[in-house]
Amino acid sequence: MTSVPAAALAALQECYAQLAVALQPFQRHCAARGNCCNFAATGHRLYVTDLEAARMAAAGVEPERGQAERGLCPFLRGQLCGVREHRAIGCRIYFCDTTYEEERNALYETFLARVREIEATHSIPHRYRNVTAIDFSEFERVTS
Repeated sequence: MTSVPAAALAALQECYAQLAVALQPFQRHCAARGNCCNFAATGHRLYVTDLEAARMAAAGVEPERGQAERGLCPFLRGQLCGVREHRAIGCRIYFCDTTYEEERNALYETFLARVREIEATHSIPHRYRNVTAIDFSEFERVTS
């Protein structure tokens, strides 16, 4: 089981708060259709770091393996995100409306680098994996 320090999760949450501020000028309307989480239909993929996966697992929502096997996010619930407050950077930046896509992609790279800095600070090995291939039960334990 992978142990992630609570301080690393707190630093990640602060990173997400900074991302929210940086995204404000580029925010688009979300119709909550769940398309962003239907990877098989849209042809895109969501990759997350282990630190982000640990944060998603900390939401206490059981991932649906069957959904992941069908190309859906394992945290999709109906047409909504089951871990919305714990979602990864890629989820926070993605919008079906591609206006400002270049600007959002640049923010993704900037904030992914910050996540890697948090990992390095807390000696968390960097792995970047497809969300549909992750066994989230390996991240359930959080240390202080």
